Amino acid sequence: MKKIGIIAMICALLLLSACLLDPAESLYAIPARSQDYNNLQAAIESVMPNGAAYSAPIAGENQQPVQMADIDGDQQDEAIVYWKSNGDLPLTVSIFDKRGDQYELIAKAEGAGSAFDHVQYVEIDGYPGSEIVVGRQISDQVTQTLYVYSLENDALTEIMSANYSEFITTDLDANGLYDVVLLHSSDAQNGVAECYRWNDGQLTRDREARMSTPVSAVRRMIVGQVWKDSPAVFVASEYGEGMIVTDIFGMHGGVFTNLSLSDDTDTAVSTIRDYYVYSCDIDEDGLIELPHLIELPAIRGEETSGDQTVIRWYNLQPDGAEREKLLTYHNYSAGWYLKLPDRLADGLAVKLTSVLETNRGYTFVQKGKELFTLTSVNGENAADKVADWTVLAAKGDTIYAVKIEKNALSEEETNDLFHFIQVDWKTGETN
Repeated sequence: MKKIGIIAMICALLLLSACLLDPAESLYAIPARSQDYNNLQAAIESVMPNGAAYSAPIAGENQQPVQMADIDGDQQDEAIVYWKSNGDLPLTVSIFDKRGDQYELIAKAEGAGSAFDHVQYVEIDGYPGSEIVVGRQISDQVTQTLYVYSLENDALTEIMSANYSEFITTDLDANGLYDVVLLHSSDAQNGVAECYRWNDGQLTRDREARMSTPVSAVRRMIVGQVWKDSPAVFVASEYGEGMIVTDIFGMHGGVFTNLSLSDDTDTAVSTIRDYYVYSCDIDEDGLIELPHLIELPAIRGEETSGDQTVIRWYNLQPDGAEREKLLTYHNYSAGWYLKLPDRLADGLAVKLTSVLETNRGYTFVQKGKELFTLTSVNGENAADKVADWTVLAAKGDTIYAVKIEKNALSEEETNDLFHFIQVDWKTGETN
């Protein structure tokens, strides 16, 4: 994707303008602004219809009413402005180009809808400049309308439109141009995925690929490598009660297809303490791993050892086989996970214990033998409490430490044991 220079200052200055805000809000206005900002604001206000207001996209990475991107390929960013007015076509995308010292409105595209969904700027047609990929919400309906615009001769040309529920852009066929993958409902119960690729001077649709669930069940949609040099779209959806299923859409033999769809539910994943487990690059090797939950046995006489699980992470292979990659124990409520040596998979169990007076400990046991106990402590004397333990990490005033039984873990295994769970800033979900 071409680098998009989003100038947040422009948005802030425009929104803080005394012309647009009430007196109380104008108290926060920045005293001095550059002439460029003033010129752009003046150009926008000169063409914005009476009663119109800025209408920033409500989802995605680009959620500013004024955004900057190189749409015409001249190596200089244009200003893309999103506003809403009255009438049958209330949603407007406007392009302002800097000509000399002034900004001029050079193109706009009007459309129906109640709000802009989200927008991306990617190179689709192979010509200089980025295309605008923007969704418009139609009232409160689930279905939305996606448009792809290209700037040609100071005019926005629509090169694609389609109904969708979710969309994402990526280069699935590795030809250097971005493709559009969208999900929508169908006549059948489950939804379908479509891929639009640039071919023979136009954006054409490949055959549909079937989803495992209705589109209303989709929870997350990301892009990653399914195997080396093979980008794919990973769609995680709710599947029955307390389960999710991951559909993987990519190219196989030059054809867009669901790489993971089968007649069984091998990719179904249950929840851990009400947290969904999503596919991610857990080992940071550039490939997306899929999770498979394994229920651990309970320890006789230890009530706290019940309902414990580990996750076996694997890569999907081109022939449909699964390549095992990693074994982890995730504690979603506490925000950490452990990378466990493969040799611990057989006969492993976990029980909750009380350590260091009142702190909760997680003791890992293999075939009746205690291996190590992990705990977290906080407070002014936290370091003193774990003086005889191995400190793994610290976050704020909390120290995470482990007590290892003799010969249970090597130094290398200990160093790579503890990790914090990362929050996906785009979706708010945890990995």
